[in-house]
Amino acid sequence: MGLFKGDFYSSKLNMTTSLNIIFPEYSNDVTPVINDSIRVLYLLHGLGANCNEWVRFSKIEYYAKKYNFIVIMPEVNRSFYSNMEYGLNYYDYISDELPDICQKWFNIPKDRNLTFIAGESMGGYGAMKIALSKPNKFSAVASLSGVLDYKSLISRINLGTWNEMSTKELISIQGLNYSVNKNQDIFRLIEDANKINEKPRIIQICGREDFLYQDNLRFKESIEKLDFDFRYLEWEGDHSWPFWDVAIQKAMQFFLHLDIENTKIY
Repeated sequence: MGLFKGDFYSSKLNMTTSLNIIFPEYSNDVTPVINDSIRVLYLLHGLGANCNEWVRFSKIEYYAKKYNFIVIMPEVNRSFYSNMEYGLNYYDYISDELPDICQKWFNIPKDRNLTFIAGESMGGYGAMKIALSKPNKFSAVASLSGVLDYKSLISRINLGTWNEMSTKELISIQGLNYSVNKNQDIFRLIEDANKINEKPRIIQICGREDFLYQDNLRFKESIEKLDFDFRYLEWEGDHSWPFWDVAIQKAMQFFLHLDIENTKIY
């Protein structure tokens, strides 16, 4: 596999940021499951991590070769992939600037049908938000233990029942009154996206012991009432890498229209 790490200046962020990209070149040590057109996966990190977490804690390089994906892993700090009220424009960076940069510098495919986005936890929220807001760019999206009920998480932070983020940090993203606009609310975004013809396929995966499990069930119940190509998976597991290392393989299989119930997990 070719793993490239680099730093570059983002005009949307007005700062230098980091990026990891995996290119699944030919090798003798991995036999691909899929060996046709190469696809592109934007893979997003969680709240307490950076662009290195998928490389450090999963076998994503192996899966990239196995399923023939270029995997692009950007860095957004703790922004929830938003244009922050008192901070940087991370949503604009991920949804618009980064794809343009990667297509220009690395000549990656531009075809929507070959372009996907996924993430875990905060990254699952970001992937869903971006795919639903930019359905012309992404043919499918995967949320792995995603923060899909963003208002519920904000309420927990405000009440002090979830201590991974402070109210001061939340204000930097949402503003003084913690207001969630329609472009940050996944429930409203699926309602809007449901009205268009070219909507992304969606797979949602969550562990039954995950602290976000009930939030994920609420999202599942809402989207099943709408007209999406939607798949939901759950099994025993919590908010951790052993679960996500399996879940990202299921997501890739879904993107490729494989039988996710019977295709081998590596």
